[in-house]
Amino acid sequence: MTSRERVLAVFAGQTPDTVPIVPVVDGYFAPKVIGRRNDECFIEGGCIAAALAAAMEKFGYDGAVVEPGLGPHPSVLGCPVEIEGQDVPVVVDTIIEGPEDLEKIKLPDPWADGKMEPVKQLVEAAGKDHFIIGSVRSPFEYAATVRGLVGFMTDFYKDPDFVHALIEAVAPATQTVGMALVEAGVDALVMKDSFASSSMISPDHYREFAFPAEKSAIGALSGVSGSVPVILHICRNSAPIIGEMAATGAAALELDSLVDLAQAREAAGKGVILKGNIDAMSVIEKGTREDVEAAVKQAIDAAREGGRFILSTGDSVPLDAPGENMAALVEFGRKYGAY
Repeated sequence: MTSRERVLAVFAGQTPDTVPIVPVVDGYFAPKVIGRRNDECFIEGGCIAAALAAAMEKFGYDGAVVEPGLGPHPSVLGCPVEIEGQDVPVVVDTIIEGPEDLEKIKLPDPWADGKMEPVKQLVEAAGKDHFIIGSVRSPFEYAATVRGLVGFMTDFYKDPDFVHALIEAVAPATQTVGMALVEAGVDALVMKDSFASSSMISPDHYREFAFPAEKSAIGALSGVSGSVPVILHICRNSAPIIGEMAATGAAALELDSLVDLAQAREAAGKGVILKGNIDAMSVIEKGTREDVEAAVKQAIDAAREGGRFILSTGDSVPLDAPGENMAALVEFGRKYGAY
């Protein structure tokens, strides 16, 4: 099987020759593979596309995650962004102070200013042989971004109606960016909802605010995109809400290292694909080759039964992760992942 065929088989409910490997390699780690700086690649679409393709080629894993580039970045809906040195883009201000500001939210044009060029270039360079996943933010994460996380979480208690209204106002952006990614040729979408983590908000607030928005967005994207599956990503500890995550209709759940994969399999059910969940920092960045082997074997043993598993890091591979550990991730994924 080619890398792309291997991942497609999992999403088709078939058993591949070996567990696919699709680590979260993005603008943190990938640029150094081609000797470029992070800030350069976040601004220049061709740079990040070349970096992602080169990392797949060098380490031999099966797919990559790509998002629209900067311009007026569609992922922050008009919030000012700064990049400084070897760092990632940071939102430095918000645009929503209260209900009176909802009219400031404008639907993004994902195709303006070359923002989709990284996606198109990666699909053209590597899409025939590799599985390409387009990254879009959930309505809940968009809402937290434009409001500011502290104010947003305070609104849960002071003005929950405003929270719902804000999420509804930004929801079209998720669908607009998601569909642009599909049109650019990605094989799947990953909808990121990092602020919905049980490490950030209570499971009850997740059920009240984030879950309905995720379910609606995934339903809309799945309904209009045809055969392109949607993966739901929630960082850190999502163990208390795995059942709800599965109930969103997501084809796969991307889980971070704090989640026990065997318990997640039981909570999610056998029909949902699990993607994860090697600790990107303590194992890939700071661990030994033996640590990588042990973590990979444990993850595969816990989740590969039935072919509904994609080996991955739980979150982005850090800039300073050694290449030797990335190579070990793939080596041991092939060794222990054969069916």
